[in-house]
Amino acid sequence: MKHTSTVRLRVALAAILLAAGAGVLVAADWPEYRGPARDGRSTETGLPEKWSPSGENLAWRVPFGGRSGPIVVGNRLYLQNIAGDVATTQERVMCLDVDTGKVLWERKFSIYLSDVPQHRGGWASPAADPETGNIYAFTVGAELIALSRDGKVLWSRSLTEEFGAITTHGGRTVSPIIDGGNVIVNTLNFGWGDMARTSNRYFAFDKKTGQAVWVSAPQKRHFDTNYSMPVTADVNGSRLLIVGGTDGVIHAMRAGTGEPVWHWDVSKRAINNSVLVNGTTVYVTHSEENNGTSEMGMVAAIDATAKGDVTKEQIKWVTYGFLGGFASPVFDSERLYHMDNGAVLGAFDLKSGLKVWDRNLGTIQKGSPVLADGKLYVGTENGKFFILRPKAEGVDVLDEDLLGSAQEPEPVVASPAVADGRIYVVSMNATYAIGKARTKGRATSNGNGDGAAAQKGEPARILVYPYDVVIAPGARQTFSARLFDANGSFLREEVAEWSLEQLSGTIGPDGIYRATVDRPQAGTIKATVGALSGTARVRVFPPLPYSFDFEDVKIEDTTKGEAPPRQWIHAATRFVVRDLGGTKGLFRATDSSVARRVKTFVGPVDLHDYTVEADFRAAERRRQMGDVGVIAQRYALVLFGNSQHMELHPWQAADEMTVRAPFAWKADTWYRVKLRVENRKDGTTVARGKAWPASEPEPAGWLVEKVDKIPHRQGAPGIYTDAGSDLNVDNVKVYRNQ
Repeated sequence: MKHTSTVRLRVALAAILLAAGAGVLVAADWPEYRGPARDGRSTETGLPEKWSPSGENLAWRVPFGGRSGPIVVGNRLYLQNIAGDVATTQERVMCLDVDTGKVLWERKFSIYLSDVPQHRGGWASPAADPETGNIYAFTVGAELIALSRDGKVLWSRSLTEEFGAITTHGGRTVSPIIDGGNVIVNTLNFGWGDMARTSNRYFAFDKKTGQAVWVSAPQKRHFDTNYSMPVTADVNGSRLLIVGGTDGVIHAMRAGTGEPVWHWDVSKRAINNSVLVNGTTVYVTHSEENNGTSEMGMVAAIDATAKGDVTKEQIKWVTYGFLGGFASPVFDSERLYHMDNGAVLGAFDLKSGLKVWDRNLGTIQKGSPVLADGKLYVGTENGKFFILRPKAEGVDVLDEDLLGSAQEPEPVVASPAVADGRIYVVSMNATYAIGKARTKGRATSNGNGDGAAAQKGEPARILVYPYDVVIAPGARQTFSARLFDANGSFLREEVAEWSLEQLSGTIGPDGIYRATVDRPQAGTIKATVGALSGTARVRVFPPLPYSFDFEDVKIEDTTKGEAPPRQWIHAATRFVVRDLGGTKGLFRATDSSVARRVKTFVGPVDLHDYTVEADFRAAERRRQMGDVGVIAQRYALVLFGNSQHMELHPWQAADEMTVRAPFAWKADTWYRVKLRVENRKDGTTVARGKAWPASEPEPAGWLVEKVDKIPHRQGAPGIYTDAGSDLNVDNVKVYRNQ
């Protein structure tokens, strides 16, 4: 929680900025999914107690819905949802005028290389930066996008192609948060170097430039995807980032550096909701099986001043049996309120954890309640929206409305937002503005910035900025050494001694690196200041063409083989270079795990108008064959072994977008697969694919073709493997279209 003096200072500063015309925050903004303090609460008063979807106390309704919660900044409301039909589905960020619901602008983004189905698009909520008014969106394709207040794309990062992000059918995608100068997200990934291990990692990017600041991997295991949004808190002079992991563990990291501080191992499944922080107390909830007991579900309170493993002495109380796993809780001065997965509202005493009452509101629950003006606002997946007044002995239902009709209710999956006297509710079908006309002119503060000022200590950590880059030979990249104290507070930039590890090129005392060798490579830049050191990751890619036949790889151990190219994303440990019977190439062993489908990227994301070719051979194992293919400009051409056909898809999980053709191919036989993608002047992109036995001449015609009206205009080249059997890859080529 913020110190009173700090909040007053921020409010005063916001008022000054507004008077000068430079501020972007106005009365009672709701800049992120969980509100100004990331706790689902608003300090506003005089909010509606009754309304009706047919018009009473309804400012407006617009037919734009979704599963993610809205955010409100000034006179603008932002939604993230899906647009188009089954053949043209895209994710979209919409900007609406809060007075009228009029669409001011919308920006659409095509999804690529994702296993998330179309109906689960638009999962995450956007976030607004209180300093600049910029908007940040994280798509189900793991693309992080920065937009200006007027919808201009400022920068984007493809976490799939750049870091090996792995999306899954569940669709669960975390909403970004803004903390100081960083925008923070998390995703499951498998990259290169020190990220060449599957783990759910936390990524901080510079909110203005998009450059990577830090990446943290506190998890030792992974159970399932999740969408637990991090919460920040100032605890004993340290700004912490507290979040539920995909490993069933609550993690606390230093927000400035990503360093792990403490963790509490609570569950055998992923944590989906967010924690609450009240001073130095963290409230934790989930609906999965608990460690150490067979009971399901938990509501608990722990001491946020912990270090390392949370001990029994730091657990204030635990109440088992409440299955609140999707919604996040809220609290007032006396009680914590939480919705379980079956839409039962429970109230728990903050001091003891004792459940004091509950109330059934429906049968299915995903959205989180919001607490404001002494009232709870909450929608259910059954299409009901409630306004409730909680009390010590129970809860009064002030208003209950069905959205849609009894025959076709409008499910509410999103959490509502409170801003400037109104409640904004998003169903899967529409957005409702409940309340009176906006009152303008009051200033407020986000409260999600750098936190209360703390006394800073001596240097304890170096972060090299930017942390992860891709450059071309001959290009220059300037690095800086940033010093942080033991609490993760930034101190200053410092002159450092620089060195290269597994990289060719030069770096001077000014931190400017130049890649002088015209070949692909990957390594680290190291900065040293006294006894402290830090590193940054660098990959170097020359211009096209690329050719990998692996014949120059010296195989020291014929049993284990050699590592694939270091600069490739999602390749290490998945593949080894070995003798394939007269030729050297990549070998991938049969994989029966859920991680057997692998997209490996061999170049940078800014390439376009190029062709990828590769040779593949699949074994047959228990009448099963694996799947193989190539990736060009975010399109994939895949041969499916068991079903004996090929697919060309811009979004693999989008069935109506996929082009198919029969293709009979034999086990233990080499085949050549070729994909060419071309951007056209009319704004479309055409992708064409073919395959043939590698021992035969290339056929003249293409077997599949897709003219894409919602195209991918650039993207990294790669190979695709699904190891239902042993697979071989050889002669990978990437070149400009001919």
